[in-house]
Formats: sequence, structure tokens, C-alpha cells
Amino acid sequence: MKETVNYAIVGCGSISKTHIKALAQVENAKLYAVCDKSAERAEAAAALSGAIVYTDLDEMLADKEVDAVIILTASGMHGDMGMKAAKAGKHVIVEKPIDISVEKAKQLISTCEENQVSVSCIFQHRYDADTKALAEAVKEGRLGTLHAGCCHTKWYRGQAYYDEVDWRGTRRYDGGGALMNQGIHQLDLFQYLMGEVEEVFAYCATRAHERIDVEDLCMATLKFKNGALGILEASTVAAPGFYTRIDINGSRGSVILQNNAVAEWKIEGEEAYQTQETQLPHRIQLAEITESIRKGVPSLVNGREALKALQVVEAIYKSAETGKPEKICYE
Repeated sequence: MKETVNYAIVGCGSISKTHIKALAQVENAKLYAVCDKSAERAEAAAALSGAIVYTDLDEMLADKEVDAVIILTASGMHGDMGMKAAKAGKHVIVEKPIDISVEKAKQLISTCEENQVSVSCIFQHRYDADTKALAEAVKEGRLGTLHAGCCHTKWYRGQAYYDEVDWRGTRRYDGGGALMNQGIHQLDLFQYLMGEVEEVFAYCATRAHERIDVEDLCMATLKFKNGALGILEASTVAAPGFYTRIDINGSRGSVILQNNAVAEWKIEGEEAYQTQETQLPHRIQLAEITESIRKGVPSLVNGREALKALQVVEAIYKSAETGKPEKICYE
């Protein structure tokens, strides 16, 4: 078993600071290198961590000291960069989503398997203490038969948010808008808690922003394989910005998560739930990924698990385009 996993971060934008802070708190992990086409951004990231600097991805991947690569670039680049890293023998971690294309994501997973490296995707809210408590209650059947659920991301992004980075709000690199970029975190939790989705019907619209070719509002209905029904909302038009919320209704009770913390816990035979404080969830997930690499076992949000949320997103977009319900085929 490898004692320390040497990580390299690719893409030194704003989210890289979160990963740098998280990795500094992970046992048996070291941020060895950072890479960005902008030397200024790479050097700024290195100054926070003491990592060595690369401005060329191929040069960084040739470094034998790098064990795993964390890809924090535009979503549409995840698959291609991940496959390049896998072929260089590096374990792959990508920020959400795993890619913007189901087909490209499948290619990434296959490439990692062929090169005997792991692939994981950052869905850090699966590691929040209250989310874990609810997932355990569902798994143990304490809510009874699941009947219905609602999933809301009621956020706001001003026009400046889309204008400040050239790839934001573009279908080519962002893959989508309020659903693919913002709402996918809650969608991942929703299907993780409720089970796999069988069919969706959706509407998407661009209501409040200019110079973007993706949606800023999405509304969808979901039918789960277990027969439960769901409602999904993903928005960046809910001025001035509100909360995320997931409601789970079962035959023995209901639980509501708001901003990934328990707001209501009403289960037969159980006392009121005391919300637990969660440490930096990126740290918890990166610690779990580090141990999975060291032990040679899949992480909780491995490639095939991360693919599920993307498959639902792709089906929702197709339904919105065709005006018809869309079945989901998990492979």
C-alpha cells in the first residue's frame, strides 16, 4: 500500500483554493504539483501549497512523482483530460460533472479501467453528516416505502457571473446551465437517496440572462424505478438567491434537507434529529478517495456512480428539446 498519494491539480481557478485547503487536511495526501496554462494562476495556487508549477499538461503527466490528477477545468474538458491522465498511469478525480457528455464519460471510465487506474467525481455533499444520516435511514428502510420526493436548487446568478469567465453559460464547455452546473449536486443526492430514475419529463428556459446558450431555469418531473414520483427544480433566476432543499416522503415518515442540513425529521418511532456539524466536505471526500487509491478499491462516487446523475441530466435536456417523456437506460 502506498504511504502518501501525490496529487496534481489541473486548472487553478477559484475552486482550486477549496481543493488546496482540503488536501492540506488529508492524511496520507500531498499536493505535489499544480498546472494551468496561465503561469500567473499556477504560481498563485502554488504559493498557497508549496507545490511545483507546470504550465503544460503533458509535461506534468510525464512526472513520475504524480500519482493522481484532480481536474478542475471547464466541464467539457473533463473527459479528454481525464483520459490523457489515465493513459499516463494517473488516478483521475474530476469536479462535477464527470463530463458534459454521457458518451465521453463512458469513454473516460473505460480508459481508466483499461489502464488500471481509478476515476472519481467530486459530489462532496454525499459526505455531509446529515445527508449520510438520511441515506442510512433510507437504506435501513426506516422511512418505509418511498412514495414521493422534491428537489430544489433555488439560486441566483447575476449577468456578471456568466460574463466573467468566457466558458460559463456555453453549451460547448459548460454543457448546460442551471441544471448541469448548479443543480447537479442536488440531483445527484436526490437519485442517490430515492433510487434510480426510470423516466423524466422536463421544460428548460433561458429567462433572465443574456449572452448564454444554456438554460437558467429547469423544471422536471421524475418517475423512479421503485414507483415513487419526484419534482426537480434547478434555477439561477431566483433573485436574490435562496436555498437547496430535498424532501423525501415515505410510508413511515418524511425528512427534509435544506442547504444539506436536516430541517425536518419526522419518522415513526424516532425522536427529533439533531443536526450535525459537517467539516469541509471536500476534505472528507478527498480523504475517502485517498484511502480508496491506497487500498485499491472503488471510491463512493466512482465513475460509474457519477455517471448516473449525468444520464438523468442528459435525459432531462432531451425531454425539454422534444417535448416528450424520456426513458433512462443505465448501462
